[in-house]
Amino acid sequence: MNPSRRDVYDLLTGKIAPFASEDGAIVFDRIVHAPVDDETVGLVAEAIIDGDPQTRRAGLFVFAGLQDESTERREPFRPLLKTIRKLLLDDCADVRCDALMAYAFFDPDDLTGAVHEFLSDPAGRNRLQAVRILDAERNPRNLPTLLTLGLDPYHEESPDDAREWLVIREAARSAIERTAETSFPDLVELEDIEGVPCHFHVWDPIWNWAVRTRIRGRG
Repeated sequence: MNPSRRDVYDLLTGKIAPFASEDGAIVFDRIVHAPVDDETVGLVAEAIIDGDPQTRRAGLFVFAGLQDESTERREPFRPLLKTIRKLLLDDCADVRCDALMAYAFFDPDDLTGAVHEFLSDPAGRNRLQAVRILDAERNPRNLPTLLTLGLDPYHEESPDDAREWLVIREAARSAIERTAETSFPDLVELEDIEGVPCHFHVWDPIWNWAVRTRIRGRG
């Protein structure tokens, strides 16, 4: 008999807990200490096809936490790649976000396209996840896209998303600096806006720099 939805969640977290728990909660950075064996792979596979979004998220969360950028820990999960790709279109925004993180570990050929799709995802957390992946890539070809993220239109349509826009914009600014290996003026005053520390007026010098270096934003 197949385990129930809650059984899958409990079995997976119970398998990881001895290696990654602290004060009764599983700590993401400690999951990597857990072994990758057939049982773990099977539980992750069960979790990511579960009807409960939180169980799907738990499977993706554990998979990502198990990775240390080694082939040995990633390859046992490769049969799950197609399923994880389907979760990029999940109805639950949080599942989509965690699926993108998991998908990126496989470095698939269509990762760039998937990331760019997420840059227009209505959920701010998902757009931020895409920016973080672009930041990690350090690819100069991403600079036009990162520039455009300084003008995120979603905050205008959704007042509840205003803080997310600020977080995304600041993440994009930092990613531009790291990708272009340049620093923008430190004289710009740091402001606390919606609880986010922002260099609020720094996008003017960023765009001036982009014009000088012949980098154009998209859109």
